[in-house]
Amino acid sequence: MAPRVAWGIDIGEAAIKAVKVRRSGDSAVVMEYHTVLCGGRAEEAQSGDRDFRVRNALSELLYQVDMGGARIAVSLPGRDVFPRFILLPPVEKRRIPEVVRYEARTQMPFPIEEVVWDYQPVSGVGVPGEELEVAFFAAKKATVYSFLMNLRLARLVPDMVEITPLALYNFLAYDRTFEAGTVVIDVGAANTDLVIIDGERFWTRSVAISGNDITRALQEKYQISFEEAENLKQKAATSKQAEKIFGAMRPIVDDLIGEVQRSIGYYKAHARNVKIDRVILLGNSFKLPQLVEYFRKGLDYEVSMLDTLEKVRVSSGMNAERLEAELPSYGVALGLAIQALGLGRVNIDLIPRELVTERQLRQKLPYAAAALFLLALPLLVNYYAASVEIGRCAEEIEPIEKQIKIDQGRLTTEANIAKLGKTGDDLAPVARVGRGRADWARFFDDLNLAVNQLKREPFRLNSVRELSDVELRGGVVGGEGLGKVGLKPLEPRTPGTITIEVRFEKDLMFEAVEVSQLGDLLKERVPRVIKVEGREMTELKGEGATEKAVTGWAYTFWVTYHARPGEAVAPPVEAPKEAPKAPPPKRTVTKKPLPTKRGGE
Repeated sequence: MAPRVAWGIDIGEAAIKAVKVRRSGDSAVVMEYHTVLCGGRAEEAQSGDRDFRVRNALSELLYQVDMGGARIAVSLPGRDVFPRFILLPPVEKRRIPEVVRYEARTQMPFPIEEVVWDYQPVSGVGVPGEELEVAFFAAKKATVYSFLMNLRLARLVPDMVEITPLALYNFLAYDRTFEAGTVVIDVGAANTDLVIIDGERFWTRSVAISGNDITRALQEKYQISFEEAENLKQKAATSKQAEKIFGAMRPIVDDLIGEVQRSIGYYKAHARNVKIDRVILLGNSFKLPQLVEYFRKGLDYEVSMLDTLEKVRVSSGMNAERLEAELPSYGVALGLAIQALGLGRVNIDLIPRELVTERQLRQKLPYAAAALFLLALPLLVNYYAASVEIGRCAEEIEPIEKQIKIDQGRLTTEANIAKLGKTGDDLAPVARVGRGRADWARFFDDLNLAVNQLKREPFRLNSVRELSDVELRGGVVGGEGLGKVGLKPLEPRTPGTITIEVRFEKDLMFEAVEVSQLGDLLKERVPRVIKVEGREMTELKGEGATEKAVTGWAYTFWVTYHARPGEAVAPPVEAPKEAPKAPPPKRTVTKKPLPTKRGGE
């Protein structure tokens, strides 16, 4: 039975695009779509840890949407896959897999045992005595397993792995009818995908020239940062300097047009009776009108942007015009969802066979267990009388054994904490975070990126911890040193929230506007942030220093979050009978209220 709902997830270099599509008969209906950026700033796309950025973006996507019960399809970039189009001699249909396997062994540049591969007949199927054209695609197992492991770390387990250019082909082949040969050019951030659609036949190629290369050309021309160059490219269409900006891009664009012409020439030399009449452009780079016009002049074909949907329908609750305006970025995601619903023309799947077998066994396990139970039922009936007494004893013993294990675990935990001493006390709040423990790593990353967007002065992080209800009601849990919690108490904690205390030092005094900026930056990066509040500021002085010899400033901030769904919020705790004493400070501390302007001004 064909699935009814599917998600297509296009994992790009700079962003993740996801589309939810529902099948209604043979129609595909778009239900919702989302874009999540892979990184805080554009220049990070050049050198950052891509896997880490992808995991963060996927985690944010899974927080925003519920994918339960839907089929999920993702894609590998075309640059990671080895494609080959071959002609087979006329053979019986049942022998096609055997012949393709033999050809794959001879055509592949690396051992077939080291790759995951799949094939698709292109033409000549069902025509007796005619050659059969087959396309097969292979990727190294190490690449595929690394890709899937990174998704699994983000708690995403896909049902199929397609290839980016084939997902584009599936979308276009489903959405419209091509009466003449068509070239599809999708310029992404990391590479450009070419798909030639020739009736029932298709051909693909990935080109290394990309949108990032265009951005780097602007960066070198104007001697600006990558982020500034990316913003300049995106706003070039409305800029008064559009012609000058496009002039800086022209050398890269010429190289790309040259690669397109060579690809078309190669296809024409190997295909029979082919006629290319049309070019369709995709990608955000083509939002610049001069770039589209330059392609029209450089390619002697009818050139147009992909900006309308023909057969794919849009749900009545969505803005169809807005989706079509962003359509050049969503072609791959739509093609993935269409294939996952069983409506695609190409059905390449590069999930390793070992994982497919494992998934099938898990699905069949409940049925196998039920069958074994039915076979063993007569024996169970014969032994029923004897098992009743054994069961009664087991019921009485089970709670006792459970309580013994609980008590033993508590004794072991207490003994370990006693060995740790003060370190154990410091780690106890972290242990209470439970399933939200991974949020600390995300919070550190968000805080670091937010702080670094302020004035570039040294920030020294002292501590980050979760606050209890006692502290939020105004109780004092610090000592007399840095970060004593006091001032105005907050309202009792709202259910489903957590509050984190951040303590850090800074050489220069914070302005009130910087406090507001820090809060805005955190809220912009993390939608779950409710409030950022400056709680305390103290002067830092060296030992023996005079009253005017201020060496820096220490700050305490509170950040309140929405807890993630399903996470338990720590229960209220009673105020301690006696506040723990903090060690004497190494520097003299003079407390002052948060300033409204820079000290010394």
